[in-house]
Amino acid sequence: MFRVLWRNSIFSKLLLIFLLILIPLFSLGIVLYNWGIGAVKTQLSGTIRVSLESVLDNFDQDVQRTQALLFEMLMGDEELAMLSLFPQSTAQYSEYEKFQMIGRLKKQLLALKNSNRYISDVRIHIPLLGRTLSSSAWPENFRQQEYDAFLGHDDRSRMFYFDNRPYVVLKALNRQTDNIRPYFMIVVEFSEKELRDSLLPLLQYKNSGIFLRDSASHFFLSAKSSDIDSTVEETLRNQKSFLDESDIYVAGSEYQTFQVRSSSLGLEAIQYVRNSELIKTIQIYHIWIWCYSIVGILILFLFSLYAYRYIHQPLVKMVRSFSRIENGDFDVFIKHHRKDEFQYLFTQFNDMVKNLNTLIDQSYRQKLLVQNAELKQLQSQINPHFLYNSLFILNTMTRTGDYDNLEYFTIQLGEYFRFMTKSNRNEIPLSEEIRHARTYADIQSLRFGNRIKVEFDELPPDYAHISVPRLIVQPVIENAFIHGLEEMPDKGWISITFEESDDRLAIVVEDNGQSLLDQQLLGVQAMLAGEAEPAEEVGLLNIHRRLQLKFGQRGELTLSRSPHGGLKAVILIPIDTTTGGTES
Repeated sequence: MFRVLWRNSIFSKLLLIFLLILIPLFSLGIVLYNWGIGAVKTQLSGTIRVSLESVLDNFDQDVQRTQALLFEMLMGDEELAMLSLFPQSTAQYSEYEKFQMIGRLKKQLLALKNSNRYISDVRIHIPLLGRTLSSSAWPENFRQQEYDAFLGHDDRSRMFYFDNRPYVVLKALNRQTDNIRPYFMIVVEFSEKELRDSLLPLLQYKNSGIFLRDSASHFFLSAKSSDIDSTVEETLRNQKSFLDESDIYVAGSEYQTFQVRSSSLGLEAIQYVRNSELIKTIQIYHIWIWCYSIVGILILFLFSLYAYRYIHQPLVKMVRSFSRIENGDFDVFIKHHRKDEFQYLFTQFNDMVKNLNTLIDQSYRQKLLVQNAELKQLQSQINPHFLYNSLFILNTMTRTGDYDNLEYFTIQLGEYFRFMTKSNRNEIPLSEEIRHARTYADIQSLRFGNRIKVEFDELPPDYAHISVPRLIVQPVIENAFIHGLEEMPDKGWISITFEESDDRLAIVVEDNGQSLLDQQLLGVQAMLAGEAEPAEEVGLLNIHRRLQLKFGQRGELTLSRSPHGGLKAVILIPIDTTTGGTES
């Protein structure tokens, strides 16, 4: 179905026409792209080498500036000399004064650290004091392992590489007594993260990376793009020497390497880039073809969006609205804020639905009025007939002197007429309806005496609150008395019982009358099913209609032959199992 709708949709035809226009334009762009291939790789190579040299030169200048600050701030510091060369002379100072001396030194270390973004920590090892001062921590225990590792550092070398980190090391030696072990040693540790961050801007290509290698040919730091193959790194680490520019082959891909050296730092920077990526960056036509493609796709998207919003959506909205009306849902209103042709169509559609709702409402109200008129007609038919019989019974009891039953009969009769006249409500609780039906049955029992026996079960308490149409049980009982049992000389029997199920309550009224013919039963059943015109049993038809008006098709009055020979009438009331009430 959806394929048929898409194939027949105006929206799909518009997109197809627009694509037929764009295809030649895209073909021309591809031809221009193929003509534009062929750029000069040396220009990009020079740019890469200049960038590497710039990073190393900046780092070299920062190292020189750090060394100058070390000599200026710490190498001639008297307090540092006093703490490191003559710790015994500090006995004249209090602990608080020593604390202040150490604090001032720590401030100098912190200032030195903050002077250069590459520095992660500055430490002073003082063996005689047994302490290591640090810019990032309070005086700690002497770092013997680090101190011993840096003892072999060549003072002629500006940088010292240890544990994959670069350091600047300055030692203060006692030239008179000990030329090997310094009184104190200043260690400037450079941040691996900052060095890596300074290299990352150079990684402008996918599948590229940079290594730093010290004078001992140890790779101690790498920066790479996220999706670089690890086999490339392993190949470069195993290669002992590089030319300034060379090509290597790894896993079927060709890479170009660029090497820059700094003799003062004893450091080499090696960058590698996959050739395919390098070529892409110099293919200006490649960029233009992508821009051309993106613009074309964007135009197609904007056109599709425009056609979808301003043509397809309003049409779909109208189709769906007509479908809802076709399925019987008339609660439809189309909102449209744009002033175009669809606004006129939707306005006319809303007016049409409004008129339909008005007609349906009028028809529904007319149906309610007819049902209420039938109820009033039923009451007007019942009351005179019942009043005549009641007056006849009163006259008989008075003549025979049956004053005990006369008093009970008048009380029941009063209850009956009070129910009939006290309220104009069309719906009442089921308990009131059953109480009225029981009163009527008692009155009729007094009338017929021993000729008719009435068995009336108790209403289950769970259903007492159910709201039902008024006068649905008593007329059925009256029908059994008048049409089924009135002519029987004796042994008449009528039963009113309640049968419960999961979703409905059945009120069963049956008798053992012998006057009901099969043809009469079929006629009444056809009348309730709407297959025959109403005859004398208009009261039963009225009950059936009001049950269906209240509960829908699940509420009804059914008639059948009783196993006892008479009529079996069943009033079915649907039960809402989720709320415990009736369905409306």
